[in-house]
Amino acid sequence: MRACQGHWMALLISARDFLLPGRTRLTLHRRPTISCCYGRKRSIVTSRRSIPCICNLTPDTANSLCSRAFSGQAATVMTPALNSASRLMLIAPHPDDEALACSIILQQAVRAGATIRVVYATDGDDNPWPQRVLERKWRLNAADRKRWGKLRRAEALAALRALGVRASDARFLALPDQGLTNLLKCDCRSTLERFAAIIRDWPPTHLLVPSIADTHPDHSALAVMLRLVLAELPGSQMSVWSYAVHGESPAFFARAEQHRQLEAETAIKLRAIRCHKTQIKLSRRRFLAYAARPERLLKLRARETTIADGSIRSISRQPHTLRLDLQLSVKSIHAAEPTLYLLSRDVEEALRCLSVQLPVRSCRIELRDAATERRVGVARYRGNAFAGELTIPIDIFSSAPALFVKLERRSWFFDEAGWLEIPAAIHPRQIISSNIAQPSLAIR
Repeated sequence: MRACQGHWMALLISARDFLLPGRTRLTLHRRPTISCCYGRKRSIVTSRRSIPCICNLTPDTANSLCSRAFSGQAATVMTPALNSASRLMLIAPHPDDEALACSIILQQAVRAGATIRVVYATDGDDNPWPQRVLERKWRLNAADRKRWGKLRRAEALAALRALGVRASDARFLALPDQGLTNLLKCDCRSTLERFAAIIRDWPPTHLLVPSIADTHPDHSALAVMLRLVLAELPGSQMSVWSYAVHGESPAFFARAEQHRQLEAETAIKLRAIRCHKTQIKLSRRRFLAYAARPERLLKLRARETTIADGSIRSISRQPHTLRLDLQLSVKSIHAAEPTLYLLSRDVEEALRCLSVQLPVRSCRIELRDAATERRVGVARYRGNAFAGELTIPIDIFSSAPALFVKLERRSWFFDEAGWLEIPAAIHPRQIISSNIAQPSLAIR
């Protein structure tokens, strides 16, 4: 123990942790101690600031951060730097996502004098249960959904006004609500071209996109679409940040930075959320709780590691095959059999999506084109209904672009996990598990 000034009373460091380089997790408590520990992500509190803990700390990094805490120096927070020259674009899957996940940064952009553009991918019109309750109508047709979509658009514009954003700064694309995954799997070329045109015609300095790890299928599918678009826009100087609304994936939350939130900003965020009256009707407590939940952003950059998520424990990409180690949790509700999807560009640069249904025992299984259902190959599964190794031939894909993988196991309409992006020509040891219960977790 070591004494210090002010309200920092003691420093308790486990020597065992510091003997394990790269595995130290640092937790700073306002009162009365600072300690290193394993386990779930904690918050680093320095003076009046709360900053997410950094995973994979080395002893030198941990000591440096401790020193800054005692000296009163604030740790660096990676969030968009906004000023009057900034151009902030938010791409939201549905009306309400702007209020739930990006209220704080939108308010800060308004105060900074930045130019803002909010793009809604869908109108949120396939939202049957709240609509049935509010309209007291069980059978809903296309006209009903269209009317509901107009109502949700109006709620989104009201929420933007509450945040200080003009209605003229919003754009609605009217893509199929609850259908972005199917759009991605079958034919999304025209949709990718629309997003590319939106970004080219209004080039942002900062772009906010959904997280690929979000457990809502529309959110993760839109994230994949935007990554495909951004890969075709070389030389762009904009910074790209992802946000998550649903789930608790450590692939996002263990790495994302917590955005500092003032009480006045929280009050305005609550007002914006309340504008979405159709969504509060059935989920009032859950929706209003988002007002106090810290918003987190993760800066996207070219990296050499893939963080495995959900039932996919590890991945090995070789020139001709893809191997996945699977551990399936026991869940009481499944809408369909577990299906694995692979998406990338083929040797002719066309976007292709393949699917394979997981069996309950070791066997060969058919690999099919997700759009045409045509058989394109044979995969091999070794294991049972709860765990196993899946080997898939990937000669159909080009080796240059990234490969996107998703194991679809839905409960209700939420996924167990989102998509994973596997860079090309990656060494298998660089693809790691996101199981935060393991002390060997590495985040880069």
